[in-house]
Amino acid sequence: MARVATNITPELFLKKQQLLTKRDSERLPNVGCILLFDEDAQATMNTRCAVKVYRLRTTEKEYKREQLQELPVTINGTTEEVIKKTVKKVEEYINGASFSDGEKLIQLIYPSEALKEVLVNAVIHRDYSLNDDIHVRIFDNRVEIQSPGKLPGYMTIENLYTERFSRNPNIVRMLHNLPNPVNHDIGEGLDTAKNELKKAGLVDPSFEETENAFIVTIKHQRLASIEDVILNYFQENPTAALTNKLVRQLSGEDDMQKVKIALQKLRSMGKIRVENENVSAFNYKYIKA
Repeated sequence: MARVATNITPELFLKKQQLLTKRDSERLPNVGCILLFDEDAQATMNTRCAVKVYRLRTTEKEYKREQLQELPVTINGTTEEVIKKTVKKVEEYINGASFSDGEKLIQLIYPSEALKEVLVNAVIHRDYSLNDDIHVRIFDNRVEIQSPGKLPGYMTIENLYTERFSRNPNIVRMLHNLPNPVNHDIGEGLDTAKNELKKAGLVDPSFEETENAFIVTIKHQRLASIEDVILNYFQENPTAALTNKLVRQLSGEDDMQKVKIALQKLRSMGKIRVENENVSAFNYKYIKA
C-alpha cells in the first residue's frame, strides 16, 4: 500500500482491487490476493504454484536425470518476487551457457529482455487452478518455458501477437500499478521478445500447446542460412575444422540431413573441403578450402 501511495484501509484497498471474496458473512483473501502478497502461497493454497528452473547439458528433446547440471531450483514467494528471482536465476545459467566444439567453447548469448518478457507472461497468465509449477528448462541450444494451462479465452497460437486476453486480470493490474513494474500491461510482451531476438540475430520464439500446458521455446538458432553460419565460422576461425554436429550447434538447426546438404553445397562450390577423405563420411571434418 505504501508503494502505491494509498491511505485507505487495508480491507478497502483489497476490496477495491478485487482481491477479497465474500464467503458467508466474511470477506476473505482470494487466490489472486494470496499469490500477490503471501510469501509462501504454495503452502497456503496447498497446491503447486512455484517455478522450477533446470540446467540440462544436452540438446536432445528427451533428457535423462544424469544430464541435469544440478538439481532443479524451486523458486517461491510473492508473484513479483517469483518473477524477479526466476529472471535472475535464468540469467545466471544463461551467462554460463556454452558448448565445446572439441577445441574451444562456443558461448551462447540470449537477449535478457526477451527471456524476461516470456517469463513474466508465464507467471502472470498461467492457469493457477492446475496443480503444477512453471518449468523453465535451459538446454545447450534453447530455453523452454512450460506454463500450466492452455491459452486462455479466445487466444490461439495464430493470434498471439495481435490479440489480448488476461486469465488473471487482478494480478496483472496490481503488478502494473507498482513502481518499476515487472509488466507494462499493454500486450507488448511477446512483440518485445520477438524484436529483441531479431536484434540478436536469432529466430522468433516458437509456441506449442499441449493438453494441459503452453510451451514457449527460445532457440539459439540463427536467422542466417546454414551456409552463412558455416562461412562466418571459417571467417572467424580460418584454421579450424568443423563437423555436422558443430554446424547444428552453431546454427540451431536440428536436422542432420539439412546440414549435410548445406555442407555438400559449399563443398561443390569449392568453399570448403574434407580434411581427411579416408575416414567414414559420418566422421568427416570440414576445413576452409
